[in-house]
Amino acid sequence: MKSANRFYLFNSRIATHGIFWSLYYVLFGLIWVNDKGYLASFYLEFILLPIRIFAVYTTIYFLLPRYLLKRNFVAFFTGYAITLLLGGILQRIFIHLFYEKLLLNDSSTGLFHVMSLVRAIILINTTVLFILSVKLFQLWAVENEKNKGLENEILEIRSNRRTHRIPTKNILFVEGLGNYVTYHLEDKSRITSYGSIKGALQLLPKNFRRVHKSYIVNKAHIKSYDAMTIDIQDNSIPRGKSISDEVLLN
Repeated sequence: MKSANRFYLFNSRIATHGIFWSLYYVLFGLIWVNDKGYLASFYLEFILLPIRIFAVYTTIYFLLPRYLLKRNFVAFFTGYAITLLLGGILQRIFIHLFYEKLLLNDSSTGLFHVMSLVRAIILINTTVLFILSVKLFQLWAVENEKNKGLENEILEIRSNRRTHRIPTKNILFVEGLGNYVTYHLEDKSRITSYGSIKGALQLLPKNFRRVHKSYIVNKAHIKSYDAMTIDIQDNSIPRGKSISDEVLLN
């Protein structure tokens, strides 16, 4: 949480969002000013801002974590297209009712004028794509920072009267058998130590997942997976039925 907060002004998400949308409102109010004057331009941006906020937050707080980060691209792009279309329709309705008719007293342009609708969708899409890019960069930076921290973690394993100091990033998976656990390493070597699979998990960082009663995997080394098995290097690890994709990867 602390590493994520450093991307926000004053370490506050609310303050950052408030400042961003305030600047956005002023900037676009100035950019889109025309012969109707500043009042009309800022009034138009005021009535359209909630629609753009709705599209942005639907994308970054619903579609992004629920679909895109889980690589469900079809569901993400379907939801994204629906969000843009709904936003474009709402924006066109607001412009027609509260700007063209109410402020300008002009009904010459139809409610669902095709080019006006397309323009509305493009403008919303531009805003959403910009903020989505910023959010993805933030998530990447936080994850990269976590991974750098994990690279420096050392696990001490007692085996054959010796203590082995192993970087946790080099551990592919851990296999439990009775009162012993075997650590399978990236260089294909193994270290067997006295202990339980539960005890081993408690010593490992958060990027390790227990996927079976006898196996713990390092998710950074997962090559592929299905409902039954997880492939790591040349090894096929059994996967418990209760292990969802969320538990495995998040």
